[in-house]
Amino acid sequence: MKEQALAAQMLADASEALRYYSETLEIRRDSLQPLLREGSGVSVPRVRLIYEGGELKPQDMNVLKNAVEATEDAVPGVEILLQ
Repeated sequence: MKEQALAAQMLADASEALRYYSETLEIRRDSLQPLLREGSGVSVPRVRLIYEGGELKPQDMNVLKNAVEATEDAVPGVEILLQ
């Protein structure tokens, strides 16, 4: 993947992750209810995206590093990990 395409994809992934998995989640599983102090809402302060290597991974690690840093700067609350 080229640098701009990679950065755009990571930014889209980070925005989607925050939209669906951050802020407050409602826990509905009965077995977990006794562990919750107040109601069934749980605050999620940070979301992690984990990318695995593959054929789309850039050969130049600086491209990957720049895309990760730009995404983490643009979308606070998202942490990106690479495997």
